[in-house]
Amino acid sequence: MAGGHKVDPQALTQAAKALSDIPKHALAQPLAAVKDIQLVAMDFGQGHQESYGPYRPAVARLANMADSYLKAADLFAQKLTASGGKYEASEADTTQSVKESGR
Repeated sequence: MAGGHKVDPQALTQAAKALSDIPKHALAQPLAAVKDIQLVAMDFGQGHQESYGPYRPAVARLANMADSYLKAADLFAQKLTASGGKYEASEADTTQSVKESGR
């Protein structure tokens, strides 16, 4: 019980797994496809080739944003996992202290 609130380390671990795995699985294939896009100006059609100029950098920027999101979600998941471990260790220490004080 930290600060009057119950903390469930398993819930932190489950949340961390969801934060890390779900976005990674959802974005892995589309992100790879976007990064590997093979369009050229002619793919936009005869009258729209000037639209290609801003398209490619914009798509690359979106891919970088998605990649940054994945990294941030993974980092946050690692912090949640670490927090869960700290709560478990604290609970174990507290339990041990209570047991020893009762002797």
